[in-house]
Amino acid sequence: MSKTRETGGIDALSLEGVGKRYGDVQVLDGVSLRVPMGEFHALIGPNGAGKSSLFNVISGLTPPSTGRVRLHGRDVTGLPAHRMARLGLSRSFQVANVFGRMSVFDNLRCAAMRRGGLGYQWWCALDRGRGVAQRANQIMAQLDLARRAELPAGELSYAEQRALELGMVLATDARVVLLDEPTAGMSRAETARMMELIRGTCQGRTVLIVEHDMRVVFGLSDRISVMVQGRLVATGDPEHIRADPAIRQAYLGGIVQEPE
Repeated sequence: MSKTRETGGIDALSLEGVGKRYGDVQVLDGVSLRVPMGEFHALIGPNGAGKSSLFNVISGLTPPSTGRVRLHGRDVTGLPAHRMARLGLSRSFQVANVFGRMSVFDNLRCAAMRRGGLGYQWWCALDRGRGVAQRANQIMAQLDLARRAELPAGELSYAEQRALELGMVLATDARVVLLDEPTAGMSRAETARMMELIRGTCQGRTVLIVEHDMRVVFGLSDRISVMVQGRLVATGDPEHIRADPAIRQAYLGGIVQEPE
């Protein structure tokens, strides 16, 4: 991933004092974060730290209890996921989320329809909308899935399904992309391939990624934030995070370790 990013101007994504409570349980506590346009930002922390809960708030799956979320300077706090998608933010999930009975091509074509504001109009011809099929073909080529175009997505390998999900995110032409553990469950070779795909396809976009594999985190990120018990406890460039003695002590043998 390019280590250069746009500076100045409006941040792609900003959080101000974001909190989330379920009854007596506080899962997010005063999270504030600024992600400049074009930055690749990793969010790390132990299981249960609140990373996925934060993704759910940012992407509109659940509203925050407190605080504000801004996308390219616009207050989008509490907007539902479909509105966030229309404003240029899209996300992947921890488990591959594709239409298993539909072909690879049709999965991407439906995602591209959202890009043109057409929605999932199942009763209409899927070719409706200028450039939809071309966009799907372009994404398939980028992900090396063209040879799988007519295969039902459910018959792809696990790694291919994760690649397809990445393609569906990108087919919407989102400028801000949230990737939730995109290499979870992959072999070393599959992880390396997914890193190549992310580098190639997300170039120029703003990316916020949750990931446990430190080879991925340190290999892709411009900056890293560490989350513990619903709070951000540190943010810095990879060298700063790796060298911080408190973080190393807390996570040696766990989340923060020297990349191989």
